This record gives sequence, C-alpha cells and structure tokens, in this order.
Amino acid sequence: MGEQYELGTIETSEKLIEELYINLRRGVNFWSNITHQTPQARMGYIGQHLVSVVTGFRGGKSGARGYDLILSPTEHAEIKTCYRVDQLGACKNCRNIVSSLETVCAVCNSNEIERKDDSKWLISIRNDDEFAKILIPKFYYFVLFEFEKIHDTENNNIIASIWKVNSKSEGFAYCMIDYFLNIRASSVSKAPFNMWPHSLKFYLTCPELIYRSKIRHDNKIETIIFPTLGNTYIDEFSSLREFSRATTLTKEALQKSIDSLFNVKLSKNLSKNELINFFDKNRRLYDIPSLQVCNTLASNIYLPLIKSREKHIPDEIKRYFSDFE
Repeated sequence: MGEQYELGTIETSEKLIEELYINLRRGVNFWSNITHQTPQARMGYIGQHLVSVVTGFRGGKSGARGYDLILSPTEHAEIKTCYRVDQLGACKNCRNIVSSLETVCAVCNSNEIERKDDSKWLISIRNDDEFAKILIPKFYYFVLFEFEKIHDTENNNIIASIWKVNSKSEGFAYCMIDYFLNIRASSVSKAPFNMWPHSLKFYLTCPELIYRSKIRHDNKIETIIFPTLGNTYIDEFSSLREFSRATTLTKEALQKSIDSLFNVKLSKNLSKNELINFFDKNRRLYDIPSLQVCNTLASNIYLPLIKSREKHIPDEIKRYFSDFE
C-alpha cells in the first residue's frame, strides 16, 4: 500500500497531513466532546480518553494541567499512561536500530531482533507543595500498551490494560514518601519517580485490573476485562520469587511480614531465598487476602526507610496513617 507514495512529493505530503493530522485531529476532537478530555493528540492523552470511556467519568479537558478525571464535585483522579509498543529496537547481529514494525533488520537481514520494553509510568513531585498534595487524587489510573509477547517478533498483538490504585494504600503512599524524602533528595537530576509495570513496587499498591483488551495484528479488538462484565480483580504477584533480587525486599522486611501474616517467628539464620519460599508456600496455604499481603509487605519494606524522615512528612499525608504520630 505504501509503495504508491514517494518521499519528496506533494502528493505524499498531502496524504500524510490528511491521515496523521486531519483524520487524527478530527477523531480526537470527536471523542473530546464525549469524554471531556483534552483534544490534543498524544498517546498519554489517548490513555485519558480510554480511562474516561471505561470508568464512565469525564475529564477536565486540561491535558497536563488540572484534573485528569472528575469523580464528583469534590473528588478527582490522576491518569498515567505507559506506551511500550512503538519503542525503537535493535538488531542483535549488527546493532542497527529497528522499528517496531520491522521483523527483519534492514541492514543485515537478520531476524534476531531485540524489542525494547523499558518505558514506565512517571510520577513527578517537584517540590514540597506537590509532595503534600500527592494523595489528594482519590485514585491513580495506570494505562499500559504493550506487546502480547515482547520477544516474539512474529506476534504483533498489543495488550491494552488499565489498573486502578487507591492513593491511600500503604504500597502507593509509602512508596511516594520514600521517593521524595530519600531517593529524590539524594538525586542530582531530581528525576520523576519511575513506576515500572509488573514490578514489586507496582504490585504492592494493590492495583485493581479494570480493563484489558487485545488489539490483534489485523486491528480487530477483543475486550477481555471490563467493569460492566463484572470481571475486574486485584492483580497480585504470583510469587515473591520473581522479585528476589529487589534490593528493597530485605530479609528483615520478610521476617517481619512472615511474623505478622502467619504468626510465626523463623530462625534468623534462614537465607532470603528460604524466607521467600516459606512466604510463597504459606500465603497460598492460608489464602491470605491480597490487600493484607500488600499492606503488610509495604509497611515492613518502606517504614524502616521513612521513619527517620517522619518530621518531614506533611500533615496532609500523615493524617491517613496510624504509623505516624
């Protein structure tokens, strides 16, 4: 289809403007009238439109400023979008850059392609005032577009997902406190917090998966999870084993969590791996609820890191948690 267009021609320039500007702008403006989200055409904003449609709540038409989602006259939510689909990859043979549409390297014809999946959600807290207000949004919605099978270059199916996170959950709130008072405070760049999809820190927020669809290579859409289907659920990690290398998951945090969840004190001589094995086995055996597991782990992981900085935690945050004076 693309063979009929040549670079450097007026016809091609007009076709590009028609399809990538006029049609896109027309479509975004149409949906903006329905969702009340911004009419700007960026992938992050497309995520906002999708959240409005899935949840039934309108936006504030503000884009990067103002409220992403208006829940009531007094409540709002934030939306974060991570788009992993069109990242540039690389040829494993010659290291040439390869686009997400290519299955063969244009330089050496190798089909050994490395797709990148290092995009993440960014949460920016730039000053003390923004830190004090980080829990004001009732929920944070995390939108993710990713390949169904990142390492299979023949499978171009895309999975779109939306998770809802309660901002007052220990896993989210304590993580934000640790970021601002410890990680950001010691950072030269003052970069935003990186919330990695499918990471331990994300799972500790006790995220509820409220939407999932599969966008097939032929552009057909299969909706798998949707609120009206009644099949949303708390998305939990299957095993701590997959996060055994996480530096925040210390032996001390594991021992305290095991003591609290299972009412048992284990020998301090046990290794981190042995503690993880015990945790995974007994969590399944006693069917401990996800919220209890996440809150217990989050408290034991983050509190030792943030307790010494307690005087710097704003009252607007402290008032939600009994762990602070």
